[in-house]
Amino acid sequence: MKELDFATYGHDEAAIRWLDLWAKLVPHNKLIIGITSIATLLALVISLLLPNIYTGTVKILPPQQSQSSANSLLNPVGGLLGMAGGSLGKNPNDLYVAMLKSRNVMEKIVSRFDLRNVYDQESVTDTLKKLNKNVAISAGKEGVITVEVDDSEPKRAAELANAYIEELDKLMQSFSLSEASQKRIFFERQMKTAKDSLTNAEITLDQTPKTSLHYLDAVRNLRYQESVFEILAKQFEMAKLDESKNYPLIQVLDKASPPEHKTKPKRSVIVGISALAAFLLSLAWVYWRERQLLTRRSQ
Repeated sequence: MKELDFATYGHDEAAIRWLDLWAKLVPHNKLIIGITSIATLLALVISLLLPNIYTGTVKILPPQQSQSSANSLLNPVGGLLGMAGGSLGKNPNDLYVAMLKSRNVMEKIVSRFDLRNVYDQESVTDTLKKLNKNVAISAGKEGVITVEVDDSEPKRAAELANAYIEELDKLMQSFSLSEASQKRIFFERQMKTAKDSLTNAEITLDQTPKTSLHYLDAVRNLRYQESVFEILAKQFEMAKLDESKNYPLIQVLDKASPPEHKTKPKRSVIVGISALAAFLLSLAWVYWRERQLLTRRSQ
């Protein structure tokens, strides 16, 4: 190996080190290029074998705090989810994110799309784990919830994302319907009691002489019972109306459609990183080998 002329470089230690390193690497340029080329080729082949993954994305605006339906859902649903030991935080949207991630919703998705066979899994639990890895659910500061689902087929990716929102809406409808039914039953029972009290007040008034001192009390009691019955009747009719409603509680801002372009794998990135890593590793190996040989010669 040719000795370096220190005087030429003015004893510049940094330049000397770089030139010394370059002098050690030049004789092995074919090896370095060969290793880098092989690694690049392997990375290219592997990246081409990887299946294309598409992402279906849907964005929704859940019921806001000002909506009575949302507020009515917070207690029963939050209580159920709280039993699982999860912390929902102060953001109301955390509740809906937790509902989307719940096993109840995911099992319906698995059954609806036969994901056990699609993912080639032996058990439902393994299928749920695979599905969970392919789904990303997040709540933005502006109140929008985004659901992203990865799949090898563009159409199914979009259908899976939309299905999450559909199942969430069904779940919320079931809680809303259950609450409305409970209100209807409550007011129906109260109406029955109020009707009996009204009947008794009418009988008492009929049996009380107009000249009696208790007649005015009987009249006031009858009017009171009539007012109570009228109020309960209105509440009962409103509860029946709420029970019969079937309106969507979720506002879909952007419905998922089959993506035109794949999300991953990013083949150019895989090949580029692999080539760079192979090049740097080969440089490091050659330099280490030269240092080892130099050490042996000096001994």
